[in-house]
Amino acid sequence: MSALSVDQIVSLTEVLVILMGIGIIWAVYYGSDRAELPGDAQIPEPDEVDDSVPDTRGRTL
Repeated sequence: MSALSVDQIVSLTEVLVILMGIGIIWAVYYGSDRAELPGDAQIPEPDEVDDSVPDTRGRTL
């Protein structure tokens, strides 16, 4: 038999699911204010030479 009653197991599960949801939301939104959004990229000068290795840090497909 379990040391916890059925009501305690249900309550513990509810608390853990809520905490897990808060953790997932924090993980998704933490640092999202620094994300490069469409239209925020700087337009390079036409006479500027292209980079030989593009900077892809922080970018996703």
